Amino acid sequence: MAGRGTAHLRPEGEAMLRVEHLVVEFPVGRTGLKVNAVSDLSLDILEGETVALVGESGCGKSTTGRAIIQLPPPTSGSVKLDGTELTKLHGEALRRTRPRMQMIFQDPISSLNPRRKIRDIVAEGLEIWEIGDDESRAKKVQEVLETVGIDPVGGDRRPHEFSGGQCQRISIARALVTEPKLIICDEPVSALDVSVQAQIINLLADMKERYGLALVFIAHDLAVVKNVSDRVLVMYLGKFCELGAPDEMYAAPAHPYTAALLAAIPEPDPEIRPDPDKILGGELPSPMNPPSGCRFRTRCPKAQDICTEQEPEVREFRPGQFVACHFPVEPGEELEFARVPHH
Repeated sequence: MAGRGTAHLRPEGEAMLRVEHLVVEFPVGRTGLKVNAVSDLSLDILEGETVALVGESGCGKSTTGRAIIQLPPPTSGSVKLDGTELTKLHGEALRRTRPRMQMIFQDPISSLNPRRKIRDIVAEGLEIWEIGDDESRAKKVQEVLETVGIDPVGGDRRPHEFSGGQCQRISIARALVTEPKLIICDEPVSALDVSVQAQIINLLADMKERYGLALVFIAHDLAVVKNVSDRVLVMYLGKFCELGAPDEMYAAPAHPYTAALLAAIPEPDPEIRPDPDKILGGELPSPMNPPSGCRFRTRCPKAQDICTEQEPEVREFRPGQFVACHFPVEPGEELEFARVPHH
């Protein structure tokens, strides 16, 4: 386990998706500046595995998901799906990989064409790829709609006639219909009510088991991903922070940023308020001019001179738990973020 940004956790399994040294940069007009959205990120995902990408807004998790499916292609790095290098494909060759990779978007209503019937929305992938005949397509659409809990009888209705949760179920059906191997779930529950969130998460878990899917589950809420993920990757300002199984990571976070995210999860008791000393303060640095060394150092209570001078390498801190930090959090260690001199 060596090298910056590396997150290859399971050598005993052949990775279905292998992302290596992924870099995504966006130019800022004609200024010559660039937004460092994702910087040197590597990750392996096995067949049938769910890996969650978490972090606050602006950490690069959604950009990572889009770069994996080449929308748009990354600035540099490697993305291999079943050994096929996606970054080298263009035009029709890249288009041919699309049925194997699908995406579920954050806003379930705006991601559906408001002028089309839901039956046609779900069937579109089958029609584009000329999968089956009209009869088999209709049967497949009915099957996936029933699977996600939508009555096929309502197939002639349009998206505005459904609730947000129902629209997300339709989006899931659309993603499943081409029988993909990988689905990118870009904050699929953040726009939904709490009760509906639980339904969608349970549905995704069921679909994963039924179809053998690999999922990249993008979220900013650690509480949401705990029960749906096999591993959790924490990102900060485009960089790898920590990777591990959710139970171990939640019980003993190794990176100070992970500890701050866990401390921010609200208790289901209105009488219990978060400890102000454990709440992460300060502003997220600009991705156009990220801090030298460790990017989290400007908000970290454990930062020292080496954090300014040297970028931490990813290492295995505990069995199966990887961290990019010069001074990982020890079990039982209390961090006081309120005393960090933010700058």
